[in-house]
Amino acid sequence: MRKNPLIWIDRSVEILIFTLFVAMVMVGGLQVFNRFILNQSLSWSEEFQKYAHIWIIFLTIPVGYNRASHIGMQLLVDKFPKPLRKTLIYINDLLWLVLGASVVVFTFHIMQVAQFQTSSSLRLRMDYVYFGLVLGGGYLILSALRKIIGRLRGGAAEVDLSRSS
Repeated sequence: MRKNPLIWIDRSVEILIFTLFVAMVMVGGLQVFNRFILNQSLSWSEEFQKYAHIWIIFLTIPVGYNRASHIGMQLLVDKFPKPLRKTLIYINDLLWLVLGASVVVFTFHIMQVAQFQTSSSLRLRMDYVYFGLVLGGGYLILSALRKIIGRLRGGAAEVDLSRSS
């Protein structure tokens, strides 16, 4: 099996997800400490956690797809003949590709309006918040293309939906 040449992208996204998660937990702990020990609430902590959560969700969708961790219908797929199974696997990858492209395209439209809005507590431009969707969608497109190309080259074409590379 060949080593994935774009492994650094996968690792970078995973590190970003981890960093955002740690930051979310730390800010949440800081909020609890401030509220119950210092009796002074942070005005920005909830907003930060909400936006970090959005980024985490859209970055982990492609990670789950890469690891074949999403819920599948393997029992149903296994009932079909082998050639049809291969076709269903390609259709699955194409649908992931379409999802990623749709997220990117429609989020860009939203970002055109959101660039003129700021968040209430952090004073962030809202298009920065939405950029997490674009990043996740772009990574999903890249992941789907890698799988499709790998399958077309014969590397992963025999792999079923629940154990994709």
